[in-house]
Amino acid sequence: MPDNPSYPIPYRLNLAVAMSGAIGSLTVLYLGSHIQSVGMQIGLASLFALLMIPLYSLIHEAEHRVAHPDSQINDWLGVALCVVFIAPFTFLKKCHLNHHRHNRTDYEMWDLYYPHQRKWLRRIYLYSIRIGVEWLMVVLSVVLFAFVPRLVFSRLFSWNKEINGIIKGTEHQKLLFRIRQESWLVIIFQIALFFLLELQVSFLLMAYLLHAFVWSSQNYVTHAFSPRDIVQGAHNLKMPVWMRVLYLNFNLHLAHHQYPKISWIHLPVFTRKDQQTYSFWQIYLRLWKGPEVTHEPSPALKPET
Repeated sequence: MPDNPSYPIPYRLNLAVAMSGAIGSLTVLYLGSHIQSVGMQIGLASLFALLMIPLYSLIHEAEHRVAHPDSQINDWLGVALCVVFIAPFTFLKKCHLNHHRHNRTDYEMWDLYYPHQRKWLRRIYLYSIRIGVEWLMVVLSVVLFAFVPRLVFSRLFSWNKEINGIIKGTEHQKLLFRIRQESWLVIIFQIALFFLLELQVSFLLMAYLLHAFVWSSQNYVTHAFSPRDIVQGAHNLKMPVWMRVLYLNFNLHLAHHQYPKISWIHLPVFTRKDQQTYSFWQIYLRLWKGPEVTHEPSPALKPET
């Protein structure tokens, strides 16, 4: 997408945030691996989880090609950030674009269930995702795509409607080849990082598992209990200013779904205060109460463009 002169991509700011976030994350991993205080390690692991929030927001920008006006630089920025996040960028991008097609359909209904469905099973789905399994599945995809990609599309996963909806289209040969390359890049980078920085396994697990919980537990908050509509099914959530800076306006998610080619920095222009009816924490805590019953039908899938 060419840079919109009315709403230009803040690529210098994006690059500065990406570089400082990536360097900061790796520095935290190094420091946490070379100190003995458990209290300090917990603090550094928490800082790592916070630093990964804007890093993922920029990956999200790159998925929509609004991280940088040059499409090649945009994609390489996404790839570079994903080696820290531990994900193949092309796979994450395809999954996210599928999300924009499937939003609030039966493929993505973690917060709701139909009367004929087993509530206890829907609770297991929701809570397992929220405690960190969502990110762990992304990490598993790295291993599977690198070594046995056919397993991704086997009955091991294809029985699940939600997983099918997420990975749809990634089996295409050209896309699959790039995903495999990026998966190997992630593995090589992580192994090199481990030995070059002499990282401690226990701290790595602490930092990444805390990140897994933070990312997974809030990743669906911007959609939960919103209208069952492909485009309108999202929230512009109220957040303190410091959180909006940290999330790069990710809370203005209804505006993003309405205008997906607009950079994060311009999203406040496309929001109305009367749309911000819920706070981030209000929906976050409501989700922990479990899925709610619905009688609304699934909206029709959005056609691929």
